[in-house]
Amino acid sequence: MSKVWLVATREYMHNLRRGGFLFAAFGVPLLTVVLMVVVFTLTVENETDTTRVGQVGFVDQSGVLAQAVEQPDNFIRYESEEAAEAALTASEVGAFFVLPPEYMNNGRVRLISSSDTPEALNDEIDAFLLANLSGDLDPQIGERIKNPVNSTVRAVDTGRTVDQSAAFGLIFAPLIFVMVFLLATQTTSGYLMSGVVEEKTNRIMEILVTSITPFQLLAGKILGLGALGLTQLVVWLVMGYIGLQLGQNSTILAGVYVPPDMVIIGVVYFLLGYFFLAALMAGIGAVVGSEQESRQYAGIISLVLVVPFFFIVQFFDAPDSAVVTFLSLFPLTSPVAIILRMGFAVVPTWQLVTSVVLLLITTIFVTWASARIFRWALLMYGKRPNLRQTLSAVFRSRGMETTATGERTA
Repeated sequence: MSKVWLVATREYMHNLRRGGFLFAAFGVPLLTVVLMVVVFTLTVENETDTTRVGQVGFVDQSGVLAQAVEQPDNFIRYESEEAAEAALTASEVGAFFVLPPEYMNNGRVRLISSSDTPEALNDEIDAFLLANLSGDLDPQIGERIKNPVNSTVRAVDTGRTVDQSAAFGLIFAPLIFVMVFLLATQTTSGYLMSGVVEEKTNRIMEILVTSITPFQLLAGKILGLGALGLTQLVVWLVMGYIGLQLGQNSTILAGVYVPPDMVIIGVVYFLLGYFFLAALMAGIGAVVGSEQESRQYAGIISLVLVVPFFFIVQFFDAPDSAVVTFLSLFPLTSPVAIILRMGFAVVPTWQLVTSVVLLLITTIFVTWASARIFRWALLMYGKRPNLRQTLSAVFRSRGMETTATGERTA
């Protein structure tokens, strides 16, 4: 056990100081946050800044605004649509809206502008019309008309209740978890595969196995890099928590809410998903002949991992469909699919339990198989095993070791 710990410590400390890991752990989240803040800030400003429109004209053909109240300072009345059109052409106003004679029957309002208008202008027009339509009503009734609903969202199975403003976070948080999972697991498992290929190619591994068993070497690498991935996950979670706390007063982050049960399930799937991918990558690294070839296989695995994104519409429209259920149970896609699904709907308990059990069983099997392949591949230096030989190494390792030893000494 001390040798496994020694290998794990070395792998952790060596890769912890790598520039690629430091950038992935600290640089990527910082850049992501900065970009998101910049994009959201520009978007919010674009949709809330009505000053860029300037003066806004209105034409009342319905008589609703005959005795207008609470008229904004930037609103100007025109007696005819032609006069408002002329003012728009002369750039005296940036936009104008018209209440046609049948407004009280169908509620239609025409908005004409020389360019795109922010969403806040529509809100100003709505508030202006509501104030005049409810002028003769009781103030409490008028306020209720302006804000008719103050809803909360409650998940039936979990009992989780959040405000409507925080419901956005239920969709936003899973996407962040998926991004963290993909970055952290692929970074660390990629280090593992690259290290195995490198040590196998330069024959350092043959020296190492003189003082440590192949299984101890593989176990140490997986544990060390697993701790590295967990470190990256913790860094992201801490930075995310700090960012959410600092942004509670902002319009951008105030509605983001990360449910505790989602954090717990996310960590469980991260650990199981990492060990599964790490064992799979280690087995591939032991069989392939070069790092370039190993990256090709890693690319295929990465493509399978993101398959749930190809069916994102199904997650929105039919989260209980057969396709979504299959992706939630299939071990290679379940970590991404389950977390995504939690943002759009409630995952049935039996599916969640079945998914975890299948992923756990698959992880144990792949780890066991990779350990056998890893040990057998050390005896096959310079030879390219085919699929039949690799499967034989898994299920008949003793016979294969004898054959491989004989081939090597010959």
